[in-house]
Amino acid sequence: MDKLIELIDAEPFVYGINFRNRVNLTIYKGENPTIVGANGAGKTKLAEMIAGKVIVRSGVMRLSFLPEGVHYQKGKVVKAGFESAYTMADYANMYYQQRFSSTENEWDAIQNIRRPTVDNLIADLQGVNKDFWVEKLRLRPLFPKTLLMLSSGELRRFLIATILIKKPEIVIFDNPFIGLDTQTRADLNALFCDIAETQQMIFIVPDVKDIPEISKSVIPCRALEYFPKMEKKAFLADAEFRDFIFKDNYQGTLQLPEPYIKEDRQFINAAILSNVAIKYPTRTLFEGINWTIRKDDKWSLSGPNGSGKSTLLSLITADNPRSYNMDITLFDRLRGTGESIWDIKKRIGYISAEMHLYFRENQPCKKVVASGLFDTQGLFRQCSDAQYQKAQQIMDTFGIGHLADRPFLQTSDGEQRLVLLARTMIKNPDLLILDEPLHGLDAVSKARAKQLINQYAAQPERTLILVTHEPENVPECVEKHFELGLLP
Repeated sequence: MDKLIELIDAEPFVYGINFRNRVNLTIYKGENPTIVGANGAGKTKLAEMIAGKVIVRSGVMRLSFLPEGVHYQKGKVVKAGFESAYTMADYANMYYQQRFSSTENEWDAIQNIRRPTVDNLIADLQGVNKDFWVEKLRLRPLFPKTLLMLSSGELRRFLIATILIKKPEIVIFDNPFIGLDTQTRADLNALFCDIAETQQMIFIVPDVKDIPEISKSVIPCRALEYFPKMEKKAFLADAEFRDFIFKDNYQGTLQLPEPYIKEDRQFINAAILSNVAIKYPTRTLFEGINWTIRKDDKWSLSGPNGSGKSTLLSLITADNPRSYNMDITLFDRLRGTGESIWDIKKRIGYISAEMHLYFRENQPCKKVVASGLFDTQGLFRQCSDAQYQKAQQIMDTFGIGHLADRPFLQTSDGEQRLVLLARTMIKNPDLLILDEPLHGLDAVSKARAKQLINQYAAQPERTLILVTHEPENVPECVEKHFELGLLP
């Protein structure tokens, strides 16, 4: 077999992070390996070294399509992850709430130009087989939308298409299946099999069940230590080694903090939505929505990518300005009757993939978690010792206490997700809204998060709305279900 990548005693250089061993690894053409390990294990750093984004401190790295000693050439190795959207012009200098304004979705006020649609962006790409990728990734229905109007699953499909059209030598897919509904997930798995003969791929996943069908081998890592490559079948058959790779060293007590807002909880309904609709000039997202969420309800919200789940939730979280023109009551008060968005937000804890996308404050993780006490994306005030202690406590509970002083953007995607989950739950709110909360988490972190969600729900007078495409990720506490469909 022809060698694609060779690493000999290679050591990545990342300031402030010490790896436990050097990497000795050979990847062959057509192997399409998967780097697998728990959150923070070092998966992304290995991938970034292969992609030339992390310097090789010592040792040898050879890429078969580059001259000896050359580790990077633009466009040859591309990492496809959700964070790729940060590089797109539409996301520069944007904030989360703008995606729900039809005017700001379609018009860039800074440059005074209309934002490009998916159709425009695909047309401008230089590459091959555009129509093939458009059909394979079901992008045609997205053509009229701007990037800001795409759901997280739709955005992921678009990002994958833009990379494959350019036909790089290697594509590193970071958590390719997160945010995708069941059908799109199956389609993408089949797509990887279809293109394997012409496209070299490497995958990064935090959970064994996410290893793509096309992968022939696995590169295990744990706690910044890299282990010899294994055949996928051998790895899946070795339960003892898998348990070691994902071993949970957390020995603390899973305990939620006391509620931060200790006001009277005398409300009957957390939310009442009556005949609610979201319509844009070119399409209707949903209409005729009637949904009552009573205090102490535990709901799941489901629907395919693009059905409007996140937009529907934005009407409840006070992030969507259209809510003022609708019949919406939050905590027994009709919207637009003098309440501020902060009156609403102080009762709510909220996390979503879209919020993660816009969260670019590079503050220490402890400050990011503490910002949840004030409902801001970043900490812009002085915290008391007690408030920082509360932040440290919830981080310890999530098993990420060691990240307290590390800058947020210098942690892995999975670790960032855990930090934002801790931020969401730090004030133990009246209403907890979790939009795909287990995105990118390893099996141990998922189990711990589900246990904490169940613990939250077991308290009196707590209300929960949870979105997930994966039934196994629905906590046992969920008792009611609301489903959205795609309108023609």
